[in-house]
Amino acid sequence: MRRHTPIVLVIVVACAAFAAKKIDPVPAAKAKAESLIGQPAPDFSLPNAAGQTVRLADLRGKIVVLAFWATWCPPCRAEMPGLTRLQKQLEPEGVAVIPIANDDPVKARDFLAQKKLDPLSLFDGNRTVSRLYGANVLPRTFILDRNGVVVSTHLGKMSEADVRRAVVEIQRAEMQEHEVLKN
Repeated sequence: MRRHTPIVLVIVVACAAFAAKKIDPVPAAKAKAESLIGQPAPDFSLPNAAGQTVRLADLRGKIVVLAFWATWCPPCRAEMPGLTRLQKQLEPEGVAVIPIANDDPVKARDFLAQKKLDPLSLFDGNRTVSRLYGANVLPRTFILDRNGVVVSTHLGKMSEADVRRAVVEIQRAEMQEHEVLKN
């Protein structure tokens, strides 16, 4: 027991220092994500399950829902069936719902197969894109307009109704802009 005492002491001191400083990664991630609102979304290229590369810039002209998720995240797993449904239902309206696995690609593919879900999911195994977007805390969703500008971001599980509302808000704004330009 005595030979473990220094290790235990280091752990206790580290935990106390962490708690005393109240170091919280959530505000930093939130600040990064929210700093993107009103800005062009950072472009990226990620592979899908078939190994094809999908580039965000190729989705210009569509409303884009980027939903960062991981297999170890219970709210993310709960969100996936709804995202799969929305992907199929909203595609004809020019909306791309794109889940991005912030996880090991093999684990993510296995999870989707086990749950019999077949969404177009992208894989960010090294978390480069997740860090770029401040999606270090999950689930994190970004809504982009047809010009690729980040309109909003949401931390936590989004219901299908929440996603639909966000899309409808963009569609309404587009219609209002069109009416103004028409008159």
